[in-house]
Amino acid sequence: MASASPSIADLLEATSRELAGTDARVYRRVDTHLKRTAQAIEDLNSPAGGAGGSALALLGRGSFQQQSVATLKGLCKQHGIKGFSKYKKADLAKVLEQHGVEPPPRPLERFSKKELIGLVRQLLVSQS
Repeated sequence: MASASPSIADLLEATSRELAGTDARVYRRVDTHLKRTAQAIEDLNSPAGGAGGSALALLGRGSFQQQSVATLKGLCKQHGIKGFSKYKKADLAKVLEQHGVEPPPRPLERFSKKELIGLVRQLLVSQS
């Protein structure tokens, strides 16, 4: 008499198909998220990127003096500058300028509440 229950091979095959379907859905969601993130980064980095580009322009041109020492050392490391660990903030700024590194925008933590409110208002106006 043959039993009506499925074989181990059938169970493994069914489980494998179910996992493959689940993985495919997860990968599609991850792919969608990555595409959106890449587009957002591209919008922020493009000079004529509409609202995204103007958001970076609103922050203004940065200054090395407005950055922390850790940020300046990170910039030195990013740009392959050697021997920066012994430098103080002013020396780090000079070295970065000599190597033609553009200062990043002022950190948001350094903006006053009034300046942040103004930035948000400008963003809202530029999006409408």
